[in-house]
Amino acid sequence: MKREFSLILRLVFSIFLIIFASSYSWIITKFSLILSYLQLKLFFNPVILNDNLIILGSRSIEYVSSCAAVGAYMFLAILILLTGGISFRKGMNLFFVGSLLILLANLIRIDVLAYLLVNENINLFIGLHLFTWKILSGTYVAVIWIYLVKNYKIKEIPIVGDYNYLKKLLF
Repeated sequence: MKREFSLILRLVFSIFLIIFASSYSWIITKFSLILSYLQLKLFFNPVILNDNLIILGSRSIEYVSSCAAVGAYMFLAILILLTGGISFRKGMNLFFVGSLLILLANLIRIDVLAYLLVNENINLFIGLHLFTWKILSGTYVAVIWIYLVKNYKIKEIPIVGDYNYLKKLLF
């Protein structure tokens, strides 16, 4: 009965996570924006933060939730929630380590893109921006997930483990 309760709780939390994404995405975005701004101040001068704009000389970056990789954090959280057999504590550790890896990669990505933008490499900026946003981000979260699975010795596969458990229970 404990596993069934855990499954229901994890599913409900996953649904709430998706439904209320806009309620918490601004927190992640603002936190990431401030970290990006502080980091860019180390490498560029002048750097100005104006609401959600990072101004680098004559160029500006409009920082939105996609820039903060909010979807990557959600993807990681849902992978954790849809994997049975993970204790609350282990799930929190997984999310903390995975989120830290996402944040670090994102800060590096923003530095590289800002460098390209400031140095007038607009075509390379656009190409790399789209590549990292549309292709690399999901792949990177999958690689983080594989790393976490091996490092934390997770035995179950998201969704499949619960499906097999329910199938065995019902049939």
